[in-house]
Amino acid sequence: PPGARARGGLSGLTVAEYARRGFFELVTASALVLPLLLFLHWLLRCESIGHEYLFRGLAGTLIVQLLVIMASALQRMWFYQTLYGLTELRFYTTVFMLWLAIIFAWFAITVLRGYGERFAFGVLLSGCVGVILLNCVNPDAVIAHTNVYRNTTSSSLDCHYVATLSTDAVPTLIAALPTLSEEKRHVLASLLRL
Repeated sequence: PPGARARGGLSGLTVAEYARRGFFELVTASALVLPLLLFLHWLLRCESIGHEYLFRGLAGTLIVQLLVIMASALQRMWFYQTLYGLTELRFYTTVFMLWLAIIFAWFAITVLRGYGERFAFGVLLSGCVGVILLNCVNPDAVIAHTNVYRNTTSSSLDCHYVATLSTDAVPTLIAALPTLSEEKRHVLASLLRL
């Protein structure tokens, strides 16, 4: 049921709240860590190679800790999507978390290796490439396909939701009609007005 409670030490949280909490913890930590590391790198005086190595070690440790938070947030989102399917918000949230992973990897590759002047351009380029890739991937078709695949194992396709996706999802939904139960097929076909 949609109000199902998350298992474990987070009693009182629904699965949705559990996933959202992981996402916002990641965003908060990222918003604190990245500016702090950039500012500290800007302040860093390279009077000795030891200072640079110390900064790299401490910054790398902080990034590894952030990656643990990121892995937790992605795992929570995966758990949420496994139970209730994929939506546009869940899809774009996952993409954003993966983009944050790319940003921190790029920080480690550039700033921590002494090529800090390349960091901002790389972040901008990764954002532009990400937007182009999203257009090529066709998110609504991916969402429809994912939810139809879930239906074959859990019989929980939300026909009303997938019918609200853009026309990009229609070919996927039409192709999936023969795989659905008779009831779901009838509901989805009427919603798509076939």
